[in-house]
Amino acid sequence: MEHRNRLPFNESKSKGYRLHKVELWNWGTFDGHVFTVRPEGQSALLIGQNGSGKSTLVDAILTLLVRPGVRNFNVAAGAKKRERDERSYLLGAYDRGSDDDGLGIRVKYLRPKGEQYSVILACFRNDDISNVFTVAQVLYLTADQSVEKVYCFAEDERSIQNDFGQLESTEGMLKVLKGRGMRATRTFQE
Repeated sequence: MEHRNRLPFNESKSKGYRLHKVELWNWGTFDGHVFTVRPEGQSALLIGQNGSGKSTLVDAILTLLVRPGVRNFNVAAGAKKRERDERSYLLGAYDRGSDDDGLGIRVKYLRPKGEQYSVILACFRNDDISNVFTVAQVLYLTADQSVEKVYCFAEDERSIQNDFGQLESTEGMLKVLKGRGMRATRTFQE
């Protein structure tokens, strides 16, 4: 067997951009403050008890990277196609139980009125740490309770805490985010 151009076991040459960090705010049961996972370009093993948020985190990454209409949520848990959707994540669905009159089953939500927006953010780096980009989505409910999204891109590392706070008006959101130095649009294709 010939071994040419092989690196020693403890060295690696990763090519391309790798996931540096993921941040979530008001996405699913990640409620009330910014939750951060930092694989820092390495492989990561996601473990935890049932209901601890593993699928919620994976679905957040899918929401960022896969075109709407193509992705299915909660696939890792073998869920049916419509068990979860963006709206259930935005409202913070966490349980099902009988309603007050005992006549049916209702989904329980952490944010039942849908008055808060959600943010999903991921930063990617290549081997040269100066090459970084951030993708993010801001999701919110309209007056008719449909989910709207703003897609964001920046050619540097961003954070929810510093770049996505105090977006009080959904009408002016694009302008505010562009003013903060991001490319922002309402369409996934852009």
